[in-house]
Amino acid sequence: MSFNLIDILNYMKRFYILGIEKVLNLPTDFGLKAHYLGQLRDTLSLALVYSAPDVFVAPSVQDNLPNTIMEAIACGTPCVAFNIGGMPDMIEHQQNGYLVQPYDSEELAHGITWVLQDEQRRQALSHRAREKFEQEFTLEIQCHNYVKLYEDIVQISGLSG
Repeated sequence: MSFNLIDILNYMKRFYILGIEKVLNLPTDFGLKAHYLGQLRDTLSLALVYSAPDVFVAPSVQDNLPNTIMEAIACGTPCVAFNIGGMPDMIEHQQNGYLVQPYDSEELAHGITWVLQDEQRRQALSHRAREKFEQEFTLEIQCHNYVKLYEDIVQISGLSG
């Protein structure tokens, strides 16, 4: 089955572009309203923006453990991204989002459509996204993991007193 921008637009009413004021030298008529939000720095605005969409798309071809994905899943937003770097550490394929082989734009479009075409599935993905964050990525869990790492390093190095 072939998917493209038109397939995705059939499910979308509008899309939001975060981080820039306006796209220069790119087509602006996508057949739907684009909202350029610029850079947001306060926690409340970011939480509202990350929790508003039905899907968060990160088409990065090189990334480690991007905060954008972390923030989206923390807000319960299913994510679609290429299966690179740290993406599979946060996105569980077809559980809280959709992972795509790098550079496969047709499959990326399919992943976006897959999330959007079934409201019950999208809600289940959303619930699992938030659950994944609560189970693995809260500040408390990350602090515990760092303390454990440092303790293991001290123990292995023989520096413990």
